[in-house]
Amino acid sequence: MSHSSQRSVKRSQTWPDTVATLKMNDVFQEAGRNYITFKGRVGDLSAGGMFFETAEAVPVQSKAEIEINFDPSSKNSNILLKAVGETVRAAKNGVGIRFVEIDLAKLQQCIIARMNKP
Repeated sequence: MSHSSQRSVKRSQTWPDTVATLKMNDVFQEAGRNYITFKGRVGDLSAGGMFFETAEAVPVQSKAEIEINFDPSSKNSNILLKAVGETVRAAKNGVGIRFVEIDLAKLQQCIIARMNKP
């Protein structure tokens, strides 16, 4: 059975320029740093999770603070969403993330604001 057939919520493709930043604890604390940051594209998104596209090796089964920017060319904060998630599966082009904390009303506002962008 594939992962997509096990999901209870359908994921939808995002706009091609929708990006995200993941901030995770650096378990190795290389160079004395406490956190490591990954930047990538949001491939698909639902109320329950997202696929984070990146060529970097992102740790799986790790908690991440997430910032999703639905329109990086804009300074509009109405299209920025913060969430907390856990990386649950790795793929060659990124990681699947399950949301642990997300403001669904804010997610809806971000999507509507992006849809209404001139």
